[in-house]
Amino acid sequence: IAASVLILSLNSLRATLIIGGVAICSVGLGFFSLWLFGYPFGFMGIIGTFGLVGIAINDSVSVLAALQDDPEVAKGNRRATREVVIRSTRHVIATTLTTVVGFIPLVIAGGGFWPPLAVAIAGGVSGATLLALYFVPCCYLLLVNLSTGLKSLKLYR
Repeated sequence: IAASVLILSLNSLRATLIIGGVAICSVGLGFFSLWLFGYPFGFMGIIGTFGLVGIAINDSVSVLAALQDDPEVAKGNRRATREVVIRSTRHVIATTLTTVVGFIPLVIAGGGFWPPLAVAIAGGVSGATLLALYFVPCCYLLLVNLSTGLKSLKLYR
């Protein structure tokens, strides 16, 4: 259902695949956060990691939508891509900081039950911010340039 919603809202299977890549990487980032901070890989860590996916892709969707809305980026212009990402950075960083700061009380005073969930989500969202600001624009630009190259070879319509 989530993939269908993304395809319909972004009007692109390729854009949905980029977001899917971010979702898969965010699961890895959640597990990495648990390992990095020494928390057990238990039930709450797993719940936190999979709950992280929905939160982590929000920033990537907003960056990708901004990239799709810019006609210069659609031509493969790197400078325009950089400008769109710079304009989106403030919003992405703000949402990440509010999420991470919101989970700090659970990490500090959550007892033995809640900290793995909080660490998985906060750490994964922090890493997913880098994915939104670097991975998503690079993949989008790569796909735009690839489709432009195939169109010039008349192999793709």
